[in-house]
Amino acid sequence: MFSCAEFLAEFGDYLDGMANPELRVRLEEHLRECKTCRVIVDSTQKTVKIVTDHDTFTLSTSDVDPMVSQVMVRVRSRAAQRS
Repeated sequence: MFSCAEFLAEFGDYLDGMANPELRVRLEEHLRECKTCRVIVDSTQKTVKIVTDHDTFTLSTSDVDPMVSQVMVRVRSRAAQRS
């Protein structure tokens, strides 16, 4: 089973539906066992829904993609350091 750090390193692709099927299965196995990560996923999904449903925060894809990439590089780096 994935550790929380490993889960968080793949979290962005999971939320975006971009994780390959094998990885998705492993991530969902972790979620079944880990309440903390379930809360993170739920909170993130709710936040994204609130922001996107109410047009309170709008950025173009060309603005968002580099930010997401930078965040995920940091998350993966920290996960690698903990392993």
